[in-house]
Amino acid sequence: MKPDGKFLKSLIEVSHIEFQSYDFQRHQIIFSSGMGQRILGYSKSDYDKLSRNFYERVIHPDDIPVMHETLNKLIHSSAHEVVEMTARYRRSDGNYIWIYTRKLVSERNEKGEPRTITTVAEDITAMILLRDELREKVELLESISYKNSHLVRSPVASIIGLINLIEEKDMISVHNMEILNYLKDAIEKLDAVIHEINDIIRL
Repeated sequence: MKPDGKFLKSLIEVSHIEFQSYDFQRHQIIFSSGMGQRILGYSKSDYDKLSRNFYERVIHPDDIPVMHETLNKLIHSSAHEVVEMTARYRRSDGNYIWIYTRKLVSERNEKGEPRTITTVAEDITAMILLRDELREKVELLESISYKNSHLVRSPVASIIGLINLIEEKDMISVHNMEILNYLKDAIEKLDAVIHEINDIIRL
């Protein structure tokens, strides 16, 4: 059964994804499902004003090269080939959010050049922030692991070696042996904890 226009309209309305059609030759949005406008926080009139040269006007300056690379891939793409892009888009309040898009050339002119580009776009800011937070946690764990292995484990190993040497050479009196044994037990427990921390970090 072929879906009718009413069903497709309702599907677009309930979706959290922006559906967009872009005139590649005029550099202008010719259709938007409205979600892009809501995600970016613009009024309809302001969004319509931005529709001309849309990408150049809302994409973060540092991500412009990514945009040009994506457009170049689209120009040379094969039929039905999807090109992905992740970039920062400016909201109406001046802040930037991360948008993930999937684009394909839906129509070409007689020369084979892109005429219309179809895009679906989704706000993935929360996912990017989570990724960055996880990366920071991993870097922290790596730092702890390094310090644990080099700054803590090394002196503990030296102390263990000295205690073993004292025991081998019988360099301590009998009445101090109890103190030595207590120290040895404490150091061995600390060494076990250090190994356990390293094992956990490597998981």
